Amino acid sequence: MTCIIGIIVALVLFVYVLEQILNKKGEATIAWETEKKTQAVKVAEEGDRLDFELEVPFKNYGSEDVVILDAFMRIYLPQEQYSDVLLRGKINRRSAMREDDYYEAMLAVPGTESLVLRFEAYAKNGKSLAEAVGNIPDVDVALYLECRGRGAVMPVKAYITLTAEELRNLVK
Repeated sequence: MTCIIGIIVALVLFVYVLEQILNKKGEATIAWETEKKTQAVKVAEEGDRLDFELEVPFKNYGSEDVVILDAFMRIYLPQEQYSDVLLRGKINRRSAMREDDYYEAMLAVPGTESLVLRFEAYAKNGKSLAEAVGNIPDVDVALYLECRGRGAVMPVKAYITLTAEELRNLVK
């Protein structure tokens, strides 16, 4: 009788452990590593338009892969505060640079990778690019990732600042 009880207890424990393993949700933790962003680099300058880019790493701290479904930015340079430059931007993978505003989803394995932030600056109000960028203030940029592991969709948000000095150095 003791042997049968031992077998039943062992079977119940085995089923419990198996259920825990099968229902385990993987860890999915992604964060921008904004303190490691690269300096902005000029890509092109033509007339009243300046194209530049920089890279910002992110890290998957989890133990499993995560899908980055979407990545985009919001640039905080309202025309009410500074109307001489129109600044636009998009986030891309280095291996999938796109001209449209579409972000191609990617699988993020545990570890560190980088995304490319590409910007377009347009001089306005009859100013030259050097004049417009010469007076620009520091610009905050919010970075957003929408990620999914085995659980619910996770929004990931961080901020970087494009300094006025960094922007002015691009048009020298």
